[in-house]
Amino acid sequence: MSSMEPKEFVLAGVTMKLLLSGEQTDGQFCLLENTSGGNTSTPIHVHARDDETVYIIEGELTAVIDGETRRLTAGQSIFLKRGVPHRLMNTTGRPARYILIATPALFDKFLAEAGRELKQDETAGPPTPEEIDRLKNASPKFGITLLPGWPDRR
Repeated sequence: MSSMEPKEFVLAGVTMKLLLSGEQTDGQFCLLENTSGGNTSTPIHVHARDDETVYIIEGELTAVIDGETRRLTAGQSIFLKRGVPHRLMNTTGRPARYILIATPALFDKFLAEAGRELKQDETAGPPTPEEIDRLKNASPKFGITLLPGWPDRR
């Protein structure tokens, strides 16, 4: 194990710290600690090749899974099975931190291509048009289908 600090990325306005990459787990899974500033939303999307497990450390998220809305608060977790449309939102105006485990590891490679590395002392803001384009272009390569309705133009 290297003692280097984990890389941090920004995707859909969320800061994602890569704690364990697929390289470190023989491709079994990747582990991320994600932070949302309080006004973030992923696109409604479907994974074809990986599942996601989310565990809320602090704050709250709203998960929309196959059209059903669930509020998740600290200490709660949810399994997002491949093939099922979902999105994660934090519309509370308050920060939320959560663990994301993607199995098998694929999301870390997607993140490196679809997101961008967070600069030192930078805070993630709403996704720019360039960031949205990068996400849209990378998704099909990783078996991720984005469904209409993102980004929300409120």
